[in-house]
Amino acid sequence: MTIAIILSLIIPGLGHIYIGRLGRALIWFLGSIAIGVILDQQGSLTPGSLIVLGVLGVLAAVDCLVMLRFFQPEKRQ
Repeated sequence: MTIAIILSLIIPGLGHIYIGRLGRALIWFLGSIAIGVILDQQGSLTPGSLIVLGVLGVLAAVDCLVMLRFFQPEKRQ
């Protein structure tokens, strides 16, 4: 679980790939890229833009944690 959260903090969507949620991974990754491109319209990222992208990484990590906690497949014996 810790690895998935750390991966999501590094690159949003990477933790979702780790836990097998490829659709959500694409949404987080492509959404992060799109937001980064929009914020970088002037050619350089400002500290405010970097904060927004950092918050996006934290939100991706929280979503990954929620997926692990509440939507984990049933364990079969």
